[in-house]
Amino acid sequence: MQRPTAVTVFGVLNIVFAVFGIIGLMASVVLFLPQSALAHNPVIQLIHDNPAYGMWIKLTIGLGFLATGAKLASGIGLLLLKPWARLLAIGYAIYAIGMVVVGSVVNYFFLMRPLLEQAQAKQGPEAAAAIGGAIGGTVGGCFGLIYPVLLLVFMLRPNVVAAFHQPPVGTEL
Repeated sequence: MQRPTAVTVFGVLNIVFAVFGIIGLMASVVLFLPQSALAHNPVIQLIHDNPAYGMWIKLTIGLGFLATGAKLASGIGLLLLKPWARLLAIGYAIYAIGMVVVGSVVNYFFLMRPLLEQAQAKQGPEAAAAIGGAIGGTVGGCFGLIYPVLLLVFMLRPNVVAAFHQPPVGTEL
């Protein structure tokens, strides 16, 4: 059986997205450095002013490193047609979908709602920026579902499942 194209595509995409994820997570750590140049950003102030939200961000950064490692490992394993890699990709996709949903709820209560409340008290560009940030965060969360849903759908397709259940090459039946 020929390797399904989806396996190669998602193997490469998992590796590329994992590299970008590591870079993004390392940049997120900067949020918690003292005297950060971003200290006057209203979002950063909300993170620092609310211990529960700050803890959530720290937790998601830690989980993000683990999830990114799983995505990287599954990408390499998919390219090598390792059966565990498909299962790891499915597990990552389910985790990512769940985190988008939970993260959207948490961000609404700890970030978007306070930003919108601040926008009501202000006028001009600051109010517009707060409203734009809230809308952008909502839309971004929706886009965050696209890749894990596609990954899950393709990893469950019959031809992909069959590709990972082949007898090793050179094995006689």
